[in-house]
Amino acid sequence: MLNNLKIGVRLGIGFAVTFALLVTISFIGYTRISTLNDEIEAMAQDKFPKTVQANDIIDAINTIARRLRNAYIFSGTDSQKEIDAIPEQRKVISDRLDKLEKSITSDKGKDMLKKVQSARAAYVADQDKFLEFLKAGKREECVELMKGGLRASQGDYIKSVNALIDFQTELMNKAGKDAEDAADAAHRLLLILSILAGVLTVAFGWFVTRSITKPVGEALNVTQR
Repeated sequence: MLNNLKIGVRLGIGFAVTFALLVTISFIGYTRISTLNDEIEAMAQDKFPKTVQANDIIDAINTIARRLRNAYIFSGTDSQKEIDAIPEQRKVISDRLDKLEKSITSDKGKDMLKKVQSARAAYVADQDKFLEFLKAGKREECVELMKGGLRASQGDYIKSVNALIDFQTELMNKAGKDAEDAADAAHRLLLILSILAGVLTVAFGWFVTRSITKPVGEALNVTQR
């Protein structure tokens, strides 16, 4: 087929095939890198921040527990300072929960977040009850509540948040594994395509060159004869 084409056309076809192979490799490499970038961005901008926000909630819960204990231990203005510091930690928790509610999209994640909010409501109710006892001077009731309901609701609250953290961590680990697999697959695919492109380029170049040099050689032989 190539024997019927002009030499310039044959060379043009050879360059076109080489260029097409290079474009194909570049396109596949670009799309694979874009996919890998999306996976990494999802980890950095979505999954990891959720674990940080959930851990902020844990820190705030523990801070509130310390404030309640100190409010019981201290007296007068020192006790009131501890009580006055509690709303700030509650605001931290509310802020983090609002962010999680907006960013969590999976059904399982939403269900776990509802459990966190339910556990929070029970713990806040026990906190308020504790503060009422404290203001009324009912210190024995405060002790009983700390040993009983308050400790239990706090434990359930922390447990629900930790479950959410474990879930988000699992998603982040899976995203990391997917990104690693995508990188390995892209590496293998580009290597295979590069080898294939090299082989096809050499083969087609040889074929085009052969289709040019053979007739020229035959014509030279005829001329010599």
